[in-house]
Amino acid sequence: MKIFFNKIVRVISSLALLVSTLAPILTPVPAYASTAWAVGDVFAAIGGGQYRVWSNAGVLKETISDGLGGIFTTGCAFNNSLDKLYTTNFSLTKVAVFDDAIPHAVSAVVDTGVTSPGGHSESVVFAANGHYFVGHPDGNTLIHEYDAANNLVTTHAAADDARGTDWIDLASNQTTLFYTSEGRAVQRFDIVGGQLANFAALPGGGNAFALRLLPPGDGSGGLLVADNSNVKQLDGLGNVVSTYDVTGVDGWFSLNLDPNGTHFWAGSFSNGTFYKFLIEPVAGNYVDTQVVTVATGSNAFFGLCLKGELTAAGEDTRRMTGGGTIVGKAPVGLPTEVKHGFELHCDAADLPNRLEVNWGKGNKFHLENLTSAVCTNNPAYDEGQPVAGFDTYEGKGTGRYNGISGATAEWVFTDKGEPGKNDTVHLKIVDVGLTTVVDIVGVLQVGNQQAHAN
Repeated sequence: MKIFFNKIVRVISSLALLVSTLAPILTPVPAYASTAWAVGDVFAAIGGGQYRVWSNAGVLKETISDGLGGIFTTGCAFNNSLDKLYTTNFSLTKVAVFDDAIPHAVSAVVDTGVTSPGGHSESVVFAANGHYFVGHPDGNTLIHEYDAANNLVTTHAAADDARGTDWIDLASNQTTLFYTSEGRAVQRFDIVGGQLANFAALPGGGNAFALRLLPPGDGSGGLLVADNSNVKQLDGLGNVVSTYDVTGVDGWFSLNLDPNGTHFWAGSFSNGTFYKFLIEPVAGNYVDTQVVTVATGSNAFFGLCLKGELTAAGEDTRRMTGGGTIVGKAPVGLPTEVKHGFELHCDAADLPNRLEVNWGKGNKFHLENLTSAVCTNNPAYDEGQPVAGFDTYEGKGTGRYNGISGATAEWVFTDKGEPGKNDTVHLKIVDVGLTTVVDIVGVLQVGNQQAHAN
């Protein structure tokens, strides 16, 4: 996804939204919810150990509670398998773990205050190996690292700018933490190499809060940061290349990426509302902005996350499966009807990845190596049920054509909902001698292409 563009300031017509500045014991507690959670659902921290859950379309689904009370609740994140929601009870310095399965019982409470008394657990982020990190702005300000069984693995003492290790994100190398400290710096700490040079010094005054790395997740693609007066996009050198704002709204505090890879959500503690922004502008406008009011008054809404949100370090479990008969257009002499079957992951390293193509009198292509995979969401399409957070798969790979290795293939598959008759394919296959043997653009006459969240 291209994320660099000229500095743009887009002020969107105002409406309201709320959030404000804040500060391993397994304990089962009661369940509070009964609706299924889908990829793309938004979870907003509203205080008192509670989160309100909205669909990605902005429909309120339910309110869940950790049963612990307290004043402020803040960050949250799903684990990599999307079967657990981890939430931070800021006031009580604890992490409450909800089951994704109905009835969403709280299956564990991790007392981070045992190691960081008064630390006020604020943010949580997962690594690909299932470990998770918890940031603390107060007390001894340590970053805690836990394993998937909620055992404390170690702590990390990172330097602070103004207020501890406030909001954190983990880079794709699995060791470098980017974080803010309610000051003007975006800082970095490596869990192997120790403190690193700051990534950026933000212009002006104020407090920087939640941040998220942009692809490829190592800092070279920049990041987004909620900076109180607005949300800023920084490039790989730490320069501000774009700002996002709403007329009359300050207190930008919470932020997270949408599973579709093209949008992010941000919220304000000053008015209790969150907004959906397009990362890249279309004709100069951040289109598809959506406004959801989560609470009344100010200083109640302090964090948000999404099921299936894109993270730099987490595992991408999305995939597309299916197959059928493609009928379409092709250059003269090339087939206008081919058959295919496949299972392809959005993370090319995630196995298995299979693609079989047959046409004519015994011609066939067998994928041996998936070399590139990009999964995106086209606003003009709708994958329907199940919600996957994407509808378009662009891939490249190498394989055997009629038994001879060295052929290449590239394709774009879409899922436009059931029953599959609108699903499209653009498929090109080139043999080892660089002769194009398939180049078809068409729709499925028979079959289906199905996007999956995991």
